[in-house]
Amino acid sequence: MIPFESVYVANNKTDTANTINTALAHGYSIVLQPGIFLLDEPLHITVKDTVILGMGLATLVPTTGKSAINVLNVDGVRIAGVLLQAGRITSLNLLNIGSLD
Repeated sequence: MIPFESVYVANNKTDTANTINTALAHGYSIVLQPGIFLLDEPLHITVKDTVILGMGLATLVPTTGKSAINVLNVDGVRIAGVLLQAGRITSLNLLNIGSLD
């Protein structure tokens, strides 16, 4: 169980990849509110046991040809309820696990 004090709730109107990555780097798990998140850089998961949970139709769209989510080689990461959608610039992949691009 993750205490709510360790959760960052992201909103597509006010949060960017930078604000979400800052929360992730500080060990927070992320709840994504419904909406389309246009990401100029991938979400970087570098802390074990991190959770990314999308509510409603939380959609991550990379805008620069990079992936939407990069998961470093760490244990216990869970990603659920998130749609990954291709952006206008072609990305090699939308989810990287085990390496960062």
